[in-house]
Amino acid sequence: MKYSKSRPQSTQLTLVMSMASLAFILAIFFQLFVSVKTWGEEIKSQMKVYVYLSDSLNTADLASTITYFKGRPYLNQKDLKPELEFKSKAQIASEFLKTSQEDYQALLGEENPFKNCLILGVKDEFKDESSFKKIVAEIQSRPEVYEVTYPNTFIGSLLGKIKAVGYVGLLLIVLLGLFVYIQLANNIRLHIHGNRILIKTMQLLGSTNGFIIKPYLLNALFVGFLGGLTGFLLADGAFYYFSISIPEISSLFFEVNNQVQLAGVCIGFCTLFSLVASFFSISSYLKIQHTNLF
Repeated sequence: MKYSKSRPQSTQLTLVMSMASLAFILAIFFQLFVSVKTWGEEIKSQMKVYVYLSDSLNTADLASTITYFKGRPYLNQKDLKPELEFKSKAQIASEFLKTSQEDYQALLGEENPFKNCLILGVKDEFKDESSFKKIVAEIQSRPEVYEVTYPNTFIGSLLGKIKAVGYVGLLLIVLLGLFVYIQLANNIRLHIHGNRILIKTMQLLGSTNGFIIKPYLLNALFVGFLGGLTGFLLADGAFYYFSISIPEISSLFFEVNNQVQLAGVCIGFCTLFSLVASFFSISSYLKIQHTNLF
């Protein structure tokens, strides 16, 4: 069965580019969330609590303090061992001299201004702002503790920004999807109107709706696939441009699994969206009374 070729090629091109725009937005936010998740996991693994100890502690007190922290429920286990590291004030001073190239001894004489430090790795379920505050409050209450620090600024600001960006992205995708759906529906309506006599004749001769719908779904499959592929290629071009400026992100964007997932999201979503939207649009118009088609 062939319908009349009343649909302008420009309309088909417009549909493909609309699909490509939808795929492009999807690709941008897919990569954004993959990147945030990867960087977030990396940063999260480095989120530790730094416990600076009083200078009055002797060796026995220090051993007792370490034993106490090894038994805390929030302390992470790494390679079946408690993730706890002790750094003496002399070691910290040596690292400071190497990194800053500033000699504190020239200003303070022989006195070492640093404190002995315990670095505690925290379990993932405790890595939120409220849990950190409780942990810090508990540690700070101990008499042998001089000061406690933790990455509270990162926790509060980054998670809020990620959530806000996510809502904006979801809103853009919904609005653009609605726009593409309206375009598809109008295009199908015009095409059905242009072939109304043929469609009515086929229905009177006993053709099923499935037979009539098939060419539209094949066209929707083509539009969705081509639009998704175009959007994927455009997004990859944008990522390549940014990776030239920031080489560190190229390994993340162009990793094989990432590219396969990105192509699947763009092409798969656009193809499925085009098929479903076309099916519902066609079904609604085929239910119209024959006399209303004229």
